[in-house]
Amino acid sequence: MNRKLFSFGSGPFFRYHAATLTVYPMLLLFLAVALQHPIFLLMLLAVSVLAVWRGGGLSAFGTILRYAWPLLLLIVVLNVLVSKDGATVLWIGPNLFLLGKIRLTMEALLFSGVMVVRMLIVLAAGALFVAWLSPDRSLGLLGRIARRSAVTAMMTTRLAPYLAEQSEQIGDVLRTRGVRLDQGGPVQRIAARKPMVSVLLISALEGSWQVAEAMEARGYGMGRRTSYTRERWSRRDGLAWAAMTAAVWLTVQSAWSGWSEFVFYPRLIGWPFAGGAWIAALVLGTLLLVPPLFAKRSRR
Repeated sequence: MNRKLFSFGSGPFFRYHAATLTVYPMLLLFLAVALQHPIFLLMLLAVSVLAVWRGGGLSAFGTILRYAWPLLLLIVVLNVLVSKDGATVLWIGPNLFLLGKIRLTMEALLFSGVMVVRMLIVLAAGALFVAWLSPDRSLGLLGRIARRSAVTAMMTTRLAPYLAEQSEQIGDVLRTRGVRLDQGGPVQRIAARKPMVSVLLISALEGSWQVAEAMEARGYGMGRRTSYTRERWSRRDGLAWAAMTAAVWLTVQSAWSGWSEFVFYPRLIGWPFAGGAWIAALVLGTLLLVPPLFAKRSRR
């Protein structure tokens, strides 16, 4: 398990309020689902990758892609093989069992590409959220709304990096004792890691016991909630929220005006990109670039 995948809150965005750091990735997710025009989605993907780079989550995003690329390839292959709609035929292949005659169309190929771009935006938004918002700040924000649910969610989220760290340490100990964890086939590697399961289970139980004792010692749930740190609203947060609000308004206006409309089947409507799609996409990308570009590294 790669520990870089679980590096919470390591980016330079600590000067923003926790609500800003939470809403911005959620906005990227919302736009990825709401928009269907390829030029809008490509612009949104470029903004998402730039935000991940600015937020210090590029290594985590690369690790996610290393595990996710088979799924992305499967989306393209299945859609091309199963979908036979579309008027622009590119290639007609042989008959396959249960699938019939292969019929590759421009519409199915472009629709598959749009789905892949959407998935990449979702993965980038997840990597961004993990990179620039620590679990403590998430708990502080969500604890005001749902205290018990927030604690449960944060403890569950923290369990993944904790188990990753523990498995790495246990693996080092086993290697010093002569256990060959990385040799042989998949069956041999799984069999060599069997002792790690019981040790990880015992370690997780001991950790939960220690957390419960610490929460009881600090009087959790026995009075009004207190906080060691306090979130502060700054002018940068106001600028970020103004840009995000304008991005939502522009998205609604684009849908109302037809700029972001794109029909895939039975024939492409909206291709090539014409009208106000280019201008609206560029303005939307500029607005979404405001929060990551105006971020400032914390001095703490």
